[in-house]
Amino acid sequence: MTKILTNVPAHPVRSLIPALGVMENLGFDRETCLAGTGISSSQLSSDINISLQQELVFYGNTLKLSGDPMIGLKLGEPFIPQRYGLFGYTMLSAATFRHALTLAQKFSPLTFTLFTLRFGVEGRYAWFSMSDPPPIDKHLLDLYLDRDMSAGIVDFEEFLGEKFPVEEVHLTHDGHNRQHLYEEYFGCKVHFCASVGKYVFSSDILDKELPHSDPNTSKHLEGQCQMLIAKLSSHGHFIDDVRMLLLSRPGYFPDIDYVAEKLDISIRTLRRRLKDENCSYRQLLDEVRFGLAKEYLSHTKLTMNEIAPLLAYTEPATFSHAFKRWSGESPLTWRKQKVRKHFV
Repeated sequence: MTKILTNVPAHPVRSLIPALGVMENLGFDRETCLAGTGISSSQLSSDINISLQQELVFYGNTLKLSGDPMIGLKLGEPFIPQRYGLFGYTMLSAATFRHALTLAQKFSPLTFTLFTLRFGVEGRYAWFSMSDPPPIDKHLLDLYLDRDMSAGIVDFEEFLGEKFPVEEVHLTHDGHNRQHLYEEYFGCKVHFCASVGKYVFSSDILDKELPHSDPNTSKHLEGQCQMLIAKLSSHGHFIDDVRMLLLSRPGYFPDIDYVAEKLDISIRTLRRRLKDENCSYRQLLDEVRFGLAKEYLSHTKLTMNEIAPLLAYTEPATFSHAFKRWSGESPLTWRKQKVRKHFV
């Protein structure tokens, strides 16, 4: 079991909050839902990550407590795009539905899913699928698929600003003898025992301009998502926890005391664990600032006076000095070269 779990990215503890809210509305208290997970109610407001094993215990509890094999559909309904933080806002500000689906596929590690997300077009139909989950208990796998298929409908309708015109839904389970209830829920033909979970819909809506479209904002946020993905693949989960705290409030970067407190460890332990991953708090802070600075310089027309406070510098000169230390060039020189390369 341990070998399987180490290959699955850890999700933030806040990923449990939407489903926990559903269970509380059904009359089950938090402590009962969290029993056996090793997670306390007080930790739900922290920025820590939890293991897949802890997730599986929690969702196993929801299945046992509710006694409802369709509970996953209810658990997915609160997962609006904003729940995904930076990634959610990136998709909301996408230019078209096609763009939003492409972002979902590209940045799926930033979601709370266990599935690989894929998107494609075949003639006049388009599809969006969820496949390749880790080998977990079948009952829990069915719950996860129902949860994510339900959440997908909610998210797509938020992107579109209207009802998602799905024509077919494919589910990998047999419907638990409730096939008609699934068809009523999705409002379309549902295929059971399919090879992958999938929505099928008209490709006509792919190039529909989204109501929250903001190309400049989307481009900027996409760059930040790319940076987060790169860091997720190159460091351990502890560094990811620290980095997410540094990125949680644009324009403000907490000191090491605050980060240690939020992670419920001592400053000494924080320094040691970063050192174990060949990093330091200062290096990580510089890395985050440098990454954001390059995004601002590359994809916005913000001036140095406007960028400096976004990176928590009180003076443009201080920002310029730091950027030169990171890159060997002034931010203005770096931006001009970037623009020149773009047009060559």
